Amino acid sequence: MGFPIFLLIAEAQMTEEDRFLGLAHEHFEAGYSAMPVQATTLGVHKYDNTLGDYSRSTIAESLAGLKDRQARLKTINQSALTPADRIDCSLLASDIALNILWYDKVAEWKRNPNFYAETPVYGIFLLLIREFAPLKDRMRSVLARLKDVPELLQAGRDNLVNPPRVFTEVAIETIEGGIQFFDTTVPELAADVPELRSDVLSANDRARAAYKDFLEYLKRDLLPTSTGDFAIGKQLFEERLRTEHMLSESALELGKLGRRTFAAIEKQMEVLARDIDPSKTWPELIAIGRNEFPSGEQLLDVYRNELSRLRSFIVERDLVTIPANERLEIVDTPLFARSTLPYAAYNPPAPFEPDQKGQFWVTPLDTSAQKEQQIEQMKEHCHYAFPIIALHEAYPGHHVQMVSSNNISSYVRKHISSNTMCEGWALYCEQLLSELGYEPSFIASMSESRNKSKKMQLFHLFVLKDALWRAARVIIDVGLHTQGMTFGEGVQLLTDRVYLSKAAAVAEVRRYAMSPTQPMSYMLGKLQILALRDKLKQLPLRQFHDYLLSSGTIPLSLVEKAVRAKIS
Repeated sequence: MGFPIFLLIAEAQMTEEDRFLGLAHEHFEAGYSAMPVQATTLGVHKYDNTLGDYSRSTIAESLAGLKDRQARLKTINQSALTPADRIDCSLLASDIALNILWYDKVAEWKRNPNFYAETPVYGIFLLLIREFAPLKDRMRSVLARLKDVPELLQAGRDNLVNPPRVFTEVAIETIEGGIQFFDTTVPELAADVPELRSDVLSANDRARAAYKDFLEYLKRDLLPTSTGDFAIGKQLFEERLRTEHMLSESALELGKLGRRTFAAIEKQMEVLARDIDPSKTWPELIAIGRNEFPSGEQLLDVYRNELSRLRSFIVERDLVTIPANERLEIVDTPLFARSTLPYAAYNPPAPFEPDQKGQFWVTPLDTSAQKEQQIEQMKEHCHYAFPIIALHEAYPGHHVQMVSSNNISSYVRKHISSNTMCEGWALYCEQLLSELGYEPSFIASMSESRNKSKKMQLFHLFVLKDALWRAARVIIDVGLHTQGMTFGEGVQLLTDRVYLSKAAAVAEVRRYAMSPTQPMSYMLGKLQILALRDKLKQLPLRQFHDYLLSSGTIPLSLVEKAVRAKIS
């Protein structure tokens, strides 16, 4: 049967820009329907009343739709598009290809039980934490999603086949945290909506029971058969490099870059340590610095004070334009998230929501823990470390960058979140403020100049320590997925050369195993930004940063094109 004549006429009259934008809207709308929690993350609330359908038949339909859109996108004449739309066209092609990887080549829905474990909790949590509508309206969506939990977990049972053991272990921990979420967070907020409370609690009980059953399934049935390989292999790894990060380098070249960068930073640390105290190594100096920390009762206040000072420093030095609509709330980490976020984290606003309030979470001191554990927790917030956390996560790091990105007008770019840009910028900011001589409040309050100078050197040593850790991620990321590095060898590199604790190193390598090419994005993104800054050194620093951040959270090769277009 042929097309109606009016549709053929309309198609003929469409410009290439119309065809491209129409296809972009079709693609992302299909994505909202297939992954409703991702839609909520973006601030699109049309699908807040569902967690999605992950049956094999629906997954097959989603994959077929992606391949159809990929073929149609190739027929777009990009030379007829504006330079900005050509960049967006590349981003759309990348997003479609990455989705095909998820559904088909890597098939995360078959190999990653943690997808099923975290989707319900995150999908419900977003509805509770973001105040985009009255609580009663959001609680109706919570009720609908709670009802979907048993069906989603059943889809996990039906779909999962021989996952890597580490994936199942992480899913078990996520499910245990989810049970705590259903035990505490949902009932607390349901009490604020009396007319829905009974229905919410009933659905919550069923969701909790489904989580407990799924936990038993993971431990009893899936874990013994979880013998899959977490490594995706060189071919798929390099496909991600090209598709997601738009890098031309091979895995081998990036591994070598990681090792060169690691060695160079290690050398810098050795030189700086000798200057601070010739009798001590850099790990010894870091250990000494970690013993200087605020009290648990002061924790929120010290972060609030540091963030205020950082914001003022940015304005005074004219480093970057802080978006006029940004807001930052510094609060305790939600109870259910404290087991997985033991120190601090940033929760960004949604691109499609007008309220651009980010949240900076600080996990309070666990006063129920043993004294030694409390001390170890506070050492992570030592006076040399917490300013780095604050600037990385908020000013001028993630918060400034993400709100700037959310403010752009491009429909396509609001959907894109490149790790090399996002994480690269935050790591770049650590080096930038160190280069510009930012004094943390603890050091600025000192009066004796010689002691102050040594403390500043120690602060710079902590900045380098974090850079060394990010360089190690490049080595381990490439090693785990393309060079046969074992899980234990990754852990050993972090404990023996970066001096992470064994528990922290294990948690890190678990994440690297589950997210190929993401761990390397911090250091690679930072190096790309530094290279671009050097190419455009004629620009004042603020102008360079503004151009950078106004391009969106997109791969840095496309950022360079966008910046050069703005300059010309």
